[in-house]
Amino acid sequence: MITDKLLVEAPDSFQRAIPIAAPVSGKCASLSTLSDPLFAKGAWGPGFAIQTSESKARAPFEGTILAVDPLNYAITLKSTFGLKCIVKFGEQTNGLMGEKFQCEVKQGDKIKKGSLLFSVNSAWLKQQGVANICIMSVLNAQALKGLLPTQQKYVDGMQDSLFTLFL
Repeated sequence: MITDKLLVEAPDSFQRAIPIAAPVSGKCASLSTLSDPLFAKGAWGPGFAIQTSESKARAPFEGTILAVDPLNYAITLKSTFGLKCIVKFGEQTNGLMGEKFQCEVKQGDKIKKGSLLFSVNSAWLKQQGVANICIMSVLNAQALKGLLPTQQKYVDGMQDSLFTLFL
């Protein structure tokens, strides 16, 4: 299972350690706490959720936009060093038809760390019963030696690492 890539400490040997910035500020949570079974069971790969009061998500690294999925409030990115991940806002958003999702990028765009990916109307989403959670999952974790989550309970978007990748 892909979730076996989650580490409790750095591996004994690795070629490179890469810190990955949090796309938003907020309280860190395990994917297993989510109600969406695909994320909770790690079907999309290991990652983390951030309970946030922010309405804007930023690129956690430099790279390229692989896909934009407004119906799921999600963007798939690929870093310059090969990491593929999904950044998603909220759970069970596909019934909302992308309403109040303002995408700032399109497929193929080159992005810098900190580039605005999308914004949402978090107050409206809350009225629709969608929690203010930003989810980030690593899609190609099999290429990693492991992924070490932050030990912080709260992360500051673009300032703190959400996790460190080991190649």
